[in-house]
Amino acid sequence: MGEDIYSLPLFYYMIGVEQMAAKRKSKKENTETQKNSTGLLPTGCTLLNCILSDNVYGGYREGSIVNLIGDSSAGKSILAHTTFAALNTDGFDEYEFIYDDAEAGAAFDMKKLFGESTAERIKAPRYDEEGYPVVSDCIEDFHMHVKDLLSKKTPFVYILDSFDSLDADADREKIETALKKRKKGEDTSGSYGTAKARKSSDILRNIRLELKKTNSLLIIISQVRDNLNAGNMGSPKTRSGGKALKHYSWQEIWLYLSKRIKSKERVIGVESIPKIGKNRETGKIREGKFPIYYDLGIDDVSANIDFLLDEKHWTKTKQTITAPEFDFEGTKAKLISYIENNNLENQLKDVVQECWNNIEESLKLDRKKRFE
Repeated sequence: MGEDIYSLPLFYYMIGVEQMAAKRKSKKENTETQKNSTGLLPTGCTLLNCILSDNVYGGYREGSIVNLIGDSSAGKSILAHTTFAALNTDGFDEYEFIYDDAEAGAAFDMKKLFGESTAERIKAPRYDEEGYPVVSDCIEDFHMHVKDLLSKKTPFVYILDSFDSLDADADREKIETALKKRKKGEDTSGSYGTAKARKSSDILRNIRLELKKTNSLLIIISQVRDNLNAGNMGSPKTRSGGKALKHYSWQEIWLYLSKRIKSKERVIGVESIPKIGKNRETGKIREGKFPIYYDLGIDDVSANIDFLLDEKHWTKTKQTITAPEFDFEGTKAKLISYIENNNLENQLKDVVQECWNNIEESLKLDRKKRFE
């Protein structure tokens, strides 16, 4: 009788452990099912996922082209690489990671920001006989690199950084001809750079159809430029490459620098604002914000907390945040530590998803359907 009494607490404890283990297993299976059934690839930023697809687990559509346009210091390259890290973490082991550093501008510590296993998977488009990476120098190179990958019939994520650094062979020939004419004192008037726009349209149309067959993703980074022909009604910002990029992109993300984050009067990061210019996934035009730190990358936890506070899902009195789902009250710094130390990042995503869904539901028109 005594043994039965003393074994009861242990018995119930073991049931609790088994239930928690089953819950974790179920959650993992649900995540895997959701990952494989939605056809979405993670951006590495929870809020950007929501902005693009209404889904905290993924924002980019498999088999699509994404155009990421932004200021020089807005974090475009880090955001693009964070997609590699998210894919690596979420178990997309079948994907190749290709980084085409056409402008030779990536100088950050890959292993520190994205993890050693992610860094090891990132490759150049191709390598020469001595093993040195070869990147695209012109639009024709880029086309060849992507076509070589497509011929393998396996999925990949290809980041072109950036589209602005590429030109076309025909444009180069025009420039060389113009230089020769100038030396001879001949007329050099004419249009330049038009071949790239024409080539881009043909290449992107061809690539778009092929990407779908392997569920691959092409992220093309572009630099923001001042639109000198905007007038009173046009956008003050634009990007190079003509209309082909906008036309063939499934999603168009404009990334703006909101502010620089300082500590002890020194800049340690930036706050970036993604604004959606085109979104074939949901048709919605949304925007958000997230911090990027030089020694951390995108601070997803902080961005999620700020979102929940901004939307009044959680409350803040002076410096004390009340987060009912975590039975927590304290400062933001302590809340971040609590979430990270207890591996509650996915639970935080669930809270963000619930809040996001409630907001989107409230925006729907309460009207009679026009058609049945």
